[in-house]
Amino acid sequence: MKSHPLRRILRLAAALAFVGAAGLWAATGAHRGWTKTQITEMQRDEITGIDYPVTRDGLVAGVDVVAAGAGLAAALLGVSLLVGRHPRKTVSA
Repeated sequence: MKSHPLRRILRLAAALAFVGAAGLWAATGAHRGWTKTQITEMQRDEITGIDYPVTRDGLVAGVDVVAAGAGLAAALLGVSLLVGRHPRKTVSA
């Protein structure tokens, strides 16, 4: 029995969604908290020697990105299981 072509496309899209989300998470530092859009770094004043925080814009993907990717992948996989199914024929007596 051949697989429906849309079923293959949906399963490929599910795999790409999960791998893409996990790849983004790993590439931006694999932060185990929520996604941050600002990065705080400590810098030292050259004259006084006092450390102070400096905030700059940047993206650090958190586990919510991985969870969203996994949810999208699960939804696409679920839809792929329903695509191409033929309804059962009922026999009436």
